[in-house]
Amino acid sequence: MEQTFCQSCGMPLTDDNKGTNADGSRNEDYCMYCYKEGRFTQDFNMNQMIEFCAQFTDQMNEAAGWNLTPEQAKAQMREFFPHLKRWRQPQSSTVIEKAAALLAQCSAVTLASVNADGFPRPVPMAKGRTAGCNEVWIATGADSEKVADFRANPKAGLCYSYLGDSVALRGTVEIVTDDKIRNDMWQDWYIAHFPGGPTDPNYLLLHFVGTEATVWINGEFVREKL
Repeated sequence: MEQTFCQSCGMPLTDDNKGTNADGSRNEDYCMYCYKEGRFTQDFNMNQMIEFCAQFTDQMNEAAGWNLTPEQAKAQMREFFPHLKRWRQPQSSTVIEKAAALLAQCSAVTLASVNADGFPRPVPMAKGRTAGCNEVWIATGADSEKVADFRANPKAGLCYSYLGDSVALRGTVEIVTDDKIRNDMWQDWYIAHFPGGPTDPNYLLLHFVGTEATVWINGEFVREKL
């Protein structure tokens, strides 16, 4: 019998590892790790799937008797994956829509202010609410160094990445102290940092809006004015 492969990740398919359709029947195209109950288990593009699979290079080498490095494995997948059913489907989303989807996948961003000496000061921060690909609200302390930077200079950079894809933005930051907005944007986990809740005097929001984007997603490189 001819060997078949998962049409998402390239894993050899057997009766024991096939995914399932919505009615519980076995799916003949995808493995259980990629497809379950009629849906893909990961919201990946092809490049992200390659980066994800490359984490398991040692297991692939052991199963197949290979001796590939992760970079060699990724090079092979870049040749093989475009022929798989999932990745042959036309991708109708615009690059900005893809960037917005990437931001939704990320739990953290890196926000850069300009300090008093004129140097960028990048800091990884947990993201709060987002809109599109270029608007992010971030909770922080009113007494923080980054807030002092933005009071003096609102210019900012922000970037985010996930499994090899990335977006870098240039824009500005608004410091938000309005009580209604602070309450609307409050998330339960903020309480660990602001024990006074939404009215904690040290709790404020940095509202970043990007006006220029440099995007690298699924092998596509684009610079965009927003």
